[in-house]
Amino acid sequence: MPSRISKRELKVLDWMYEHLRCKAFDRVMPFLSLTGNFGIIWFAAAGTFYFANINQEAAVCILLALGCSLLFVNLILKRVTKRPRPYEARGEMRDIIIREPKDFSFPSGHTFSSFAAATTIARFSPRLGAAALVYAFGIAFSRLYLYVHYISDVLTSAIFGVATGLLVSYLYMNGFIAF
Repeated sequence: MPSRISKRELKVLDWMYEHLRCKAFDRVMPFLSLTGNFGIIWFAAAGTFYFANINQEAAVCILLALGCSLLFVNLILKRVTKRPRPYEARGEMRDIIIREPKDFSFPSGHTFSSFAAATTIARFSPRLGAAALVYAFGIAFSRLYLYVHYISDVLTSAIFGVATGLLVSYLYMNGFIAF
């Protein structure tokens, strides 16, 4: 049974579902979401930073941020909270246009890892970081559009992702983490 907050969030998701759905977004949003699977886009960014000699320290920090995200989100929080996904809580089936995720809703791993990696990129390269943060926002929005996360899943994950990116960068830049 959805909580009062979840019911309010479902109303917003329903509004998005009924008013924002269009063919263009139905193609773009699954793609954005797919690039966030397992942090694919962010591992690619780390590889590019490292192997193209753009900034190897940034590459290490991106990987550390992604590791923190995996540990915190997938191995701890999702298992503790066990929050059902919006399409499951709705009762009536919504066409989510992607394969149904099999894990829990809270927090959004896509959003957490995206903001953790993008914030890390921004700490080392502000210009590239701005583009990375826009991309992270796109991935986060795609999770709402696809009806697989609540707004609170995404907002909480974005905040914790930013905090993780800042913390990992700070610890690395101040010698608390050495590679």
